[in-house]
Amino acid sequence: MKREVRIARRKKRFLALALIVLFILGFLLHRQVINSVYNPAAEGVYYRVETDEKSVAFTFEAVWGAGKTAEILNLLDRHNVQATFFLSGQWLRKYADLARGIVLRGHEIGLHGYEHKLLTEMSDEELEADFVKAKEALQEELALETRLYRPPYGEFDSRVLHQAQGCGLTTVIWSINAGDLTGLTYDEMVRQIRKKIHNGAIIMFHTHSSQSVKALPVIIQTLRQNGYEILPFTALQQKGFAKEEAYEIQLFSGI
Repeated sequence: MKREVRIARRKKRFLALALIVLFILGFLLHRQVINSVYNPAAEGVYYRVETDEKSVAFTFEAVWGAGKTAEILNLLDRHNVQATFFLSGQWLRKYADLARGIVLRGHEIGLHGYEHKLLTEMSDEELEADFVKAKEALQEELALETRLYRPPYGEFDSRVLHQAQGCGLTTVIWSINAGDLTGLTYDEMVRQIRKKIHNGAIIMFHTHSSQSVKALPVIIQTLRQNGYEILPFTALQQKGFAKEEAYEIQLFSGI
Protein backbone atom coordinates (compact mmCIF):
# COMPACT_ATOMS: atom_id res chain seq x y z
CA MET A 1 0.00 0.00 0.00
CA LYS A 2 1.39 3.34 -0.98
CA ARG A 3 2.38 5.72 1.77
CA GLU A 4 0.09 8.44 0.40
CA VAL A 5 -2.91 6.11 0.60
CA ARG A 6 -2.14 5.19 4.22
CA ILE A 7 -1.80 8.85 5.17
CA ALA A 8 -5.08 9.69 3.44
CA ARG A 9 -6.88 6.91 5.33
CA ARG A 10 -5.43 8.08 8.66
CA LYS A 11 -6.64 11.59 7.92
CA LYS A 12 -10.14 10.29 7.18
CA ARG A 13 -10.20 8.27 10.41
CA PHE A 14 -8.97 11.28 12.38
CA LEU A 15 -11.60 13.53 10.78
CA ALA A 16 -14.35 10.98 11.48
CA LEU A 17 -13.25 10.73 15.11
CA ALA A 18 -13.13 14.52 15.45
CA LEU A 19 -16.66 14.80 14.04
CA ILE A 20 -17.93 12.21 16.51
CA VAL A 21 -16.34 14.07 19.42
CA LEU A 22 -17.82 17.37 18.25
CA PHE A 23 -21.23 15.75 17.89
CA ILE A 24 -21.09 14.37 21.43
CA LEU A 25 -19.97 17.71 22.85
CA GLY A 26 -22.69 19.50 20.93
CA PHE A 27 -25.30 17.08 22.22
CA LEU A 28 -24.18 17.51 25.82
CA LEU A 29 -24.14 21.30 25.51
CA HIS A 30 -27.59 21.30 23.93
CA ARG A 31 -28.90 19.06 26.71
CA GLN A 32 -27.45 21.37 29.36
CA VAL A 33 -29.04 24.43 27.78
CA ILE A 34 -32.42 22.74 27.39
CA ASN A 35 -32.44 21.30 30.91
CA SER A 36 -30.92 24.47 32.42
CA VAL A 37 -30.18 22.69 35.69
CA TYR A 38 -26.76 23.90 36.72
CA ASN A 39 -25.01 26.47 38.86
CA PRO A 40 -23.50 29.38 36.96
CA ALA A 41 -20.03 30.62 37.76
CA ALA A 42 -21.30 34.17 38.34
CA GLU A 43 -21.55 34.72 42.06
CA GLY A 44 -24.96 35.74 43.32
CA VAL A 45 -26.84 34.60 40.20
CA TYR A 46 -29.46 31.95 40.89
CA TYR A 47 -30.51 29.31 38.39
CA ARG A 48 -31.54 27.08 41.29
CA VAL A 49 -31.16 27.01 45.05
CA GLU A 50 -28.90 24.36 46.52
CA THR A 51 -30.98 22.60 49.17
CA ASP A 52 -31.69 19.11 50.47
CA GLU A 53 -35.36 19.98 50.94
CA LYS A 54 -38.06 19.16 48.42
CA SER A 55 -38.95 22.78 47.75
CA VAL A 56 -39.36 24.70 44.49
CA ALA A 57 -40.20 28.25 43.44
CA PHE A 58 -42.87 29.32 40.96
CA THR A 59 -41.94 32.45 39.00
CA PHE A 60 -44.04 34.28 36.43
CA GLU A 61 -42.97 36.85 33.85
CA ALA A 62 -45.43 39.62 32.96
CA VAL A 63 -44.48 41.42 29.78
CA TRP A 64 -47.04 41.27 26.94
CA GLY A 65 -50.50 42.47 27.90
CA ALA A 66 -52.85 41.61 30.75
CA GLY A 67 -53.11 38.11 29.34
CA LYS A 68 -54.19 35.48 31.86
CA THR A 69 -52.83 37.28 34.92
CA ALA A 70 -56.18 37.50 36.72
CA GLU A 71 -56.95 33.83 36.05
CA ILE A 72 -53.50 32.77 37.25
CA LEU A 73 -53.90 34.79 40.45
CA ASN A 74 -57.26 33.12 41.10
CA LEU A 75 -55.72 29.69 40.51
CA LEU A 76 -52.86 30.40 42.89
CA ASP A 77 -55.33 31.60 45.53
CA ARG A 78 -57.46 28.50 45.09
CA HIS A 79 -54.46 26.22 45.60
CA ASN A 80 -52.88 28.36 48.34
CA VAL A 81 -49.68 28.98 46.37
CA GLN A 82 -47.51 32.08 46.61
CA ALA A 83 -45.10 32.89 43.81
CA THR A 84 -42.70 35.51 42.47
CA PHE A 85 -43.77 37.76 39.60
CA PHE A 86 -41.14 39.49 37.46
CA LEU A 87 -42.71 42.56 35.87
CA SER A 88 -41.34 44.71 33.08
CA GLY A 89 -41.49 48.45 33.73
CA GLN A 90 -43.74 49.10 30.75
CA TRP A 91 -46.14 46.38 31.89
CA LEU A 92 -46.20 47.96 35.35
CA ARG A 93 -47.07 51.36 33.92
CA LYS A 94 -49.92 49.96 31.83
CA TYR A 95 -51.32 47.39 34.25
CA ALA A 96 -50.68 48.94 37.65
CA ASP A 97 -54.02 47.68 39.01
CA LEU A 98 -53.11 44.09 38.14
CA ALA A 99 -49.69 44.58 39.70
CA ARG A 100 -51.31 45.84 42.91
CA GLY A 101 -53.48 42.74 42.92
CA ILE A 102 -50.36 40.56 42.71
CA VAL A 103 -48.86 42.28 45.76
CA LEU A 104 -52.06 42.41 47.80
CA ARG A 105 -52.51 38.66 47.33
CA GLY A 106 -49.17 38.11 49.01
CA HIS A 107 -46.93 37.39 46.03
CA GLU A 108 -43.41 38.74 45.52
CA ILE A 109 -42.48 41.30 42.90
CA GLY A 110 -39.22 41.35 40.95
CA LEU A 111 -37.99 43.63 38.17
CA HIS A 112 -37.78 42.35 34.59
CA GLY A 113 -36.21 45.26 32.79
CA TYR A 114 -38.19 48.22 31.48
CA GLU A 115 -38.74 47.62 27.75
CA HIS A 116 -37.91 43.88 27.77
CA LYS A 117 -35.05 44.28 25.34
CA LEU A 118 -31.77 42.37 25.22
CA LEU A 119 -29.68 44.24 27.76
CA THR A 120 -26.44 42.75 26.44
CA GLU A 121 -26.93 44.71 23.21
CA MET A 122 -27.40 48.07 24.95
CA SER A 123 -24.77 50.74 25.43
CA ASP A 124 -23.67 51.51 28.98
CA GLU A 125 -25.92 54.58 29.05
CA GLU A 126 -28.95 52.68 27.74
CA LEU A 127 -28.35 49.86 30.20
CA GLU A 128 -28.22 52.20 33.18
CA ALA A 129 -31.34 54.02 32.00
CA ASP A 130 -33.27 50.75 31.68
CA PHE A 131 -32.54 49.86 35.32
CA VAL A 132 -33.41 53.35 36.53
CA LYS A 133 -36.72 53.45 34.64
CA ALA A 134 -37.72 49.99 35.85
CA LYS A 135 -37.05 50.90 39.49
CA GLU A 136 -38.88 54.21 39.09
CA ALA A 137 -41.93 52.46 37.63
CA LEU A 138 -42.07 50.06 40.59
CA GLN A 139 -41.70 52.87 43.12
CA GLU A 140 -44.13 55.27 41.47
CA GLU A 141 -46.86 52.76 40.62
CA LEU A 142 -46.69 50.49 43.68
CA ALA A 143 -44.61 52.37 46.28
CA LEU A 144 -42.49 49.23 46.34
CA GLU A 145 -38.80 48.34 46.34
CA THR A 146 -37.42 44.91 45.56
CA ARG A 147 -34.08 43.11 45.59
CA LEU A 148 -35.13 40.62 42.89
CA TYR A 149 -34.24 40.93 39.22
CA ARG A 150 -34.52 38.79 36.11
CA PRO A 151 -32.97 40.08 32.87
CA PRO A 152 -35.16 39.79 29.78
CA TYR A 153 -34.73 36.39 28.09
CA GLY A 154 -32.45 35.38 30.97
CA GLU A 155 -29.53 36.94 29.08
CA PHE A 156 -26.81 38.81 30.94
CA ASP A 157 -23.12 39.60 30.75
CA SER A 158 -20.65 41.14 33.20
CA ARG A 159 -21.99 44.66 32.53
CA VAL A 160 -25.60 43.64 33.21
CA LEU A 161 -24.61 41.75 36.33
CA HIS A 162 -22.50 44.67 37.58
CA GLN A 163 -25.39 47.08 36.98
CA ALA A 164 -27.84 44.81 38.82
CA GLN A 165 -25.50 44.39 41.78
CA GLY A 166 -24.89 48.13 41.85
CA CYS A 167 -28.64 48.62 42.23
CA GLY A 168 -28.74 46.13 45.09
CA LEU A 169 -30.45 43.48 42.95
CA THR A 170 -29.92 39.73 43.02
CA THR A 171 -30.28 38.10 39.60
CA VAL A 172 -32.71 35.17 39.45
CA ILE A 173 -32.88 33.07 36.28
CA TRP A 174 -34.52 29.61 36.20
CA SER A 175 -33.65 25.94 36.10
CA ILE A 176 -36.90 24.72 34.51
CA ASN A 177 -38.71 26.43 31.65
CA ALA A 178 -42.35 25.34 31.84
CA GLY A 179 -42.49 25.56 28.05
CA ASP A 180 -45.72 27.56 28.00
CA LEU A 181 -44.47 29.61 25.03
CA THR A 182 -42.84 26.79 23.10
CA GLY A 183 -45.95 25.22 21.61
CA LEU A 184 -46.23 22.44 24.20
CA THR A 185 -49.69 21.26 25.15
CA TYR A 186 -50.55 21.56 28.81
CA ASP A 187 -50.16 17.83 29.38
CA GLU A 188 -46.72 17.99 27.73
CA MET A 189 -45.85 20.83 30.11
CA VAL A 190 -46.85 18.65 33.05
CA ARG A 191 -44.77 15.72 31.80
CA GLN A 192 -41.76 17.98 31.17
CA ILE A 193 -41.85 19.47 34.68
CA ARG A 194 -42.37 16.04 36.24
CA LYS A 195 -39.30 14.80 34.37
CA LYS A 196 -37.04 17.75 35.20
CA ILE A 197 -38.13 18.57 38.75
CA HIS A 198 -35.40 18.72 41.40
CA ASN A 199 -34.82 20.18 44.86
CA GLY A 200 -34.43 23.94 44.74
CA ALA A 201 -35.86 24.27 41.22
CA ILE A 202 -36.85 27.71 39.95
CA ILE A 203 -39.69 27.22 37.45
CA MET A 204 -40.55 29.89 34.88
CA PHE A 205 -44.08 30.56 33.59
CA HIS A 206 -45.60 33.50 31.67
CA THR A 207 -48.75 35.36 32.69
CA HIS A 208 -50.15 35.64 29.17
CA SER A 209 -50.07 31.90 28.48
CA SER A 210 -53.39 30.06 28.27
CA GLN A 211 -51.43 26.82 28.49
CA SER A 212 -50.19 27.81 31.94
CA VAL A 213 -53.76 28.35 33.08
CA LYS A 214 -54.65 24.82 31.97
CA ALA A 215 -51.51 23.19 33.32
CA LEU A 216 -51.07 24.91 36.69
CA PRO A 217 -53.68 22.93 38.69
CA VAL A 218 -52.22 19.63 37.50
CA ILE A 219 -48.62 20.77 38.04
CA ILE A 220 -49.41 21.95 41.57
CA GLN A 221 -51.19 18.69 42.40
CA THR A 222 -48.41 16.58 40.85
CA LEU A 223 -45.65 18.38 42.76
CA ARG A 224 -47.47 18.17 46.06
CA GLN A 225 -48.26 14.50 45.58
CA ASN A 226 -44.52 13.97 45.15
CA GLY A 227 -43.75 15.83 48.37
CA TYR A 228 -42.68 19.20 46.95
CA GLU A 229 -43.40 22.48 48.68
CA ILE A 230 -44.14 25.40 46.34
CA LEU A 231 -42.74 28.76 47.43
CA PRO A 232 -41.86 32.25 46.17
CA PHE A 233 -38.16 32.67 45.45
CA THR A 234 -37.09 34.40 48.67
CA ALA A 235 -38.65 31.66 50.80
CA LEU A 236 -36.87 29.03 48.70
CA GLN A 237 -33.59 30.95 48.95
CA GLN A 238 -33.81 30.83 52.74
CA LYS A 239 -33.73 27.04 52.55
CA GLY A 240 -30.41 27.12 50.71
CA PHE A 241 -27.08 25.94 52.02
CA ALA A 242 -24.96 28.29 54.13
CA LYS A 243 -22.86 29.41 51.16
CA GLU A 244 -26.00 30.85 49.57
CA GLU A 245 -27.39 32.42 52.71
CA ALA A 246 -24.78 35.17 52.37
CA TYR A 247 -26.96 36.65 49.62
CA GLU A 248 -29.71 38.24 51.66
CA ILE A 249 -32.76 39.27 49.70
CA GLN A 250 -35.28 41.59 51.29
CA LEU A 251 -38.60 42.91 50.06
CA PHE A 252 -39.89 46.28 51.23
CA SER A 253 -43.52 47.18 50.60
CA GLY A 254 -45.06 50.58 51.13
CA ILE A 255 -48.56 49.51 50.09
